[in-house]
Amino acid sequence: MLLLSCALLLAAHGLNQLRRRAQRRHKATLALLDHQQNRYRSLVENLHVVSWEMTYPSLRFTYVSPHAADLLGLPISDWLAPDFLLARLHPRDSVRVQEQLRQQADGGQGRSFDFRLQHPCGKATWVRAVINSVSAEQYEAVALQGLLIDIQEQKLVEQALRTSQQKFASVFHNCPDVIVLASADDGRLLSVNNTFEDQFGIPAAAALGRTATELTIWADPSSGPALLKRLNTQAESNVEVQFRRPDDSQFTGLLSSRAVTLEERAILMVVIRDISALKVTQEQLRLSEQKFSRAFHASPDGLLITRASDGMLLDVNDGFTQITGYSRQQAVGNTTLALHLWSIAEDRDRMIETLQREGRVRNMLSQVTNANGEVRQVEISTEAINVDNQDCMLSIARDVTERIAMERSLRQAATVFENTNEGVLITDANSRVVAVNQAFTRITGYPERLLIGKPLGFLSSQTEDRHILEQASAAVAEHGQWQGETWNRRANGDLYAAWINISQVLNVDGSLNHLVAVFSDITPLKQTQARLDHQAHHDPLTGLPNRILFETRLRDALHTSQLNPQPDLIGALLFIDLDRFKQINDSLGHSVGDSLLQSVSKRLCSVLREVDTVARHGGDEFIVLLPGLHSDGDAAAVADKLLALFRRSFICAGHEFFVSASIGISLFPRDAEDVDSLIKHADAAMYRAKNQGRNRYAFYTSDLTVSAQHRMEMENDMRRGLERNEFILYYQPKQDLASGHLNGVEALVRWQHPQRGLVDPDQFIPLAEETGLIVDLGRRIIDLTCAQIAAWRQAGLALPRVAINVSGVQLVGTQLVTDLRRALSEHQVPAKLLELEITEDFVMNQNREAIHLLELFRDMNIQLAIDDFGTGYSSLAYLKELPLDTLKIDRSFVSGLPGSHHDAAISQTIIVLAHNLGMNVVAEGVETPEQRQLLLEQGCDSVQGYLISSPLPPAQFAAAFLKAVPSHQSSHPV
Repeated sequence: MLLLSCALLLAAHGLNQLRRRAQRRHKATLALLDHQQNRYRSLVENLHVVSWEMTYPSLRFTYVSPHAADLLGLPISDWLAPDFLLARLHPRDSVRVQEQLRQQADGGQGRSFDFRLQHPCGKATWVRAVINSVSAEQYEAVALQGLLIDIQEQKLVEQALRTSQQKFASVFHNCPDVIVLASADDGRLLSVNNTFEDQFGIPAAAALGRTATELTIWADPSSGPALLKRLNTQAESNVEVQFRRPDDSQFTGLLSSRAVTLEERAILMVVIRDISALKVTQEQLRLSEQKFSRAFHASPDGLLITRASDGMLLDVNDGFTQITGYSRQQAVGNTTLALHLWSIAEDRDRMIETLQREGRVRNMLSQVTNANGEVRQVEISTEAINVDNQDCMLSIARDVTERIAMERSLRQAATVFENTNEGVLITDANSRVVAVNQAFTRITGYPERLLIGKPLGFLSSQTEDRHILEQASAAVAEHGQWQGETWNRRANGDLYAAWINISQVLNVDGSLNHLVAVFSDITPLKQTQARLDHQAHHDPLTGLPNRILFETRLRDALHTSQLNPQPDLIGALLFIDLDRFKQINDSLGHSVGDSLLQSVSKRLCSVLREVDTVARHGGDEFIVLLPGLHSDGDAAAVADKLLALFRRSFICAGHEFFVSASIGISLFPRDAEDVDSLIKHADAAMYRAKNQGRNRYAFYTSDLTVSAQHRMEMENDMRRGLERNEFILYYQPKQDLASGHLNGVEALVRWQHPQRGLVDPDQFIPLAEETGLIVDLGRRIIDLTCAQIAAWRQAGLALPRVAINVSGVQLVGTQLVTDLRRALSEHQVPAKLLELEITEDFVMNQNREAIHLLELFRDMNIQLAIDDFGTGYSSLAYLKELPLDTLKIDRSFVSGLPGSHHDAAISQTIIVLAHNLGMNVVAEGVETPEQRQLLLEQGCDSVQGYLISSPLPPAQFAAAFLKAVPSHQSSHPV
């Protein structure tokens, strides 16, 4: 028992050992199998195919590789859903696919088949399934596994190939041309189309495998081998070949060939087109075109064929070239529009409309422009024709330019003869009148019935210029023509001027047939010429000689003095300029200025001799020529007489005022012997008279040339100075007499000249006003002033009102208003910080427009002051109407204080007047404490002058007079 028990124990132990070893081997085998499956799946998943497993008969995927998502664009989870495969199978493939899967599940061998899967959008994709079964023992159920391969592109290629083959077969057998495929090696026919059988009468079965020579289809048997050899070496196109049919009939074929390779075999593809009928038609067309071409090119008229669709010229003849100047090479391929033939573009549209409506165009008159730009008249006829199966137009153009010109000339001649304004007289070879027109009768007053048959001498006796007619007769006899001007008498005895042209008309043999005289009544023209000559040489405003006529007379006077010098006689030139005319003209208006110039011209003429010449030189300048004087004293005496004319007042348009003049005198031949120099010298002398105080005369001296040059240089320097910003401002304070505080500032312009240094205004302001530069300078002063005010305000300095001097030239029009508004806005300066100082003369001579301008300044809150008050001729009634704030007593009255009782009375009067009119008073030029004290006692409000301070640059002025604004006040005080 013990042994048995031990044996059983040993046996049991041994069995356990065997079972454990078997279990270990089974686990190892399963691990190896899992490892291999994982390697297989990894390999498949890296391929662009779908690996799958499914159970059968559920047909449910239990596994699909990641590429499944790319195949239909659906996630893997959708693939593993029940009935996924059945839902995605194409309806036409579903039964077949299920049958294939059933057979495989029933133990069939591995297989592959193609079917379609549908995308969610309905699109189908072809796939190829490669499947096999997995044993039921291994998976405890029937299972299938395999691959899905995307073969969509392969299917598309296969379908395209089938379609191409079908198309080729259709084209091959239905082509109207013969198509033959033959072996390139021996020429034996491999395939022929249906047309081959119809054309040659040989069935395809009888032809295949034989050569063309064996089929005897060559009309010339010897040509076949040579042609085959050539076809093997090169492609041929459109080779004409004569072919023979079994019934011995022949036809001409157009052969083309190309060597190709089909299924690695060299093949000749030959196409033959029967052109027999075409050859017959071509011959007939050639003969017809030959006849047409001969007629086309032989026609003297211009013939052209154009394509209807685009108007392109297909052919033209020599007649077309003669009319248009364009050669056939230039014309063909172009259009009539491109060649710019139609002078009137609407004519082409009219021709086409007529052709479309009536089917043809007959003798339509038009104009064409040839290559040289010459316009020709043509008659056009057009018909629609067909050329090479194209709708075309055949047009005939006949040049009728000369015919129309001749017809027009005849009509015009008759019309002109009867209706022209020129008188026409025709005589026969014996100089007897044969015809006159209506204009002749109207001009001369002689009726036709009294003249016909009369000798030409009848009219010659009426001329005032018989010697001219004698010259005319001689010229006509010698040269066949004469023209000229004569004075004749009408039938009523009146004189008239005529321009006559007499011509011979000769016979073919050169003998005289008749004479034609054409003449115009130029009396109105002569009168107009005289009037225009007067206008060209006289000033339209004053009626005086103008500069041109004056210089002509001066030149004549100089020429006479040079040809016949007389030591005891001289000539003089007086250059007269009206003082302050511009101010009157600008302030009272141009009509008043024009009236003044007319009055001055009449006064000047009233005291001069008949031999003297007074002319208007321009603007307010007059110039007088005095020939035949004995001394310069005579010239001075005339100048005194002329100045005396200005002592009386002028009354113009209801205004009464006094005007003075400055006169410059140059003498000839002493000062110069040419026109330009004499005028320049007199002009220079006139400026000397102005500088000496105006209302006087001055003689030219050589030093004035230097002065004139200096004046010109000064003007040029001013222009450059404005461009280079050389003009700067100094500031002079105004002091309140009662408090002693600063209550105003005047901005004074200075010129920082690069060579001359600091230039005072009295040296350049007068010149700026004369040249008009004062406008640009004034704009510059306004900008500088506003910019400086803005800078001081920004620095927190307390500012009184700043005054700017304004010239009368600036106050013409509204430009100054525009300049002020722009500067104030640009620099953000309140208008109440500005004051404009205007001269008394300007204010007293203003019209309503100027008063309106002053009111505009007042409306802008800009104060106005009269500068230099007391030097003009102010009207108190007028003064009280003006929107003024301040009167400034001129320094000429202040300088005599306190010693001059006269000046003291004037200053006292001005102060009382200003206060009575509600104005403030500022005294200018205060230089001593005594002057200041007297003005204080007289009630003057403010003073300005060197006693307080000289004009200072901005920085020095600010340091001396401007204080910071107290913190409790605005940072921008008034």
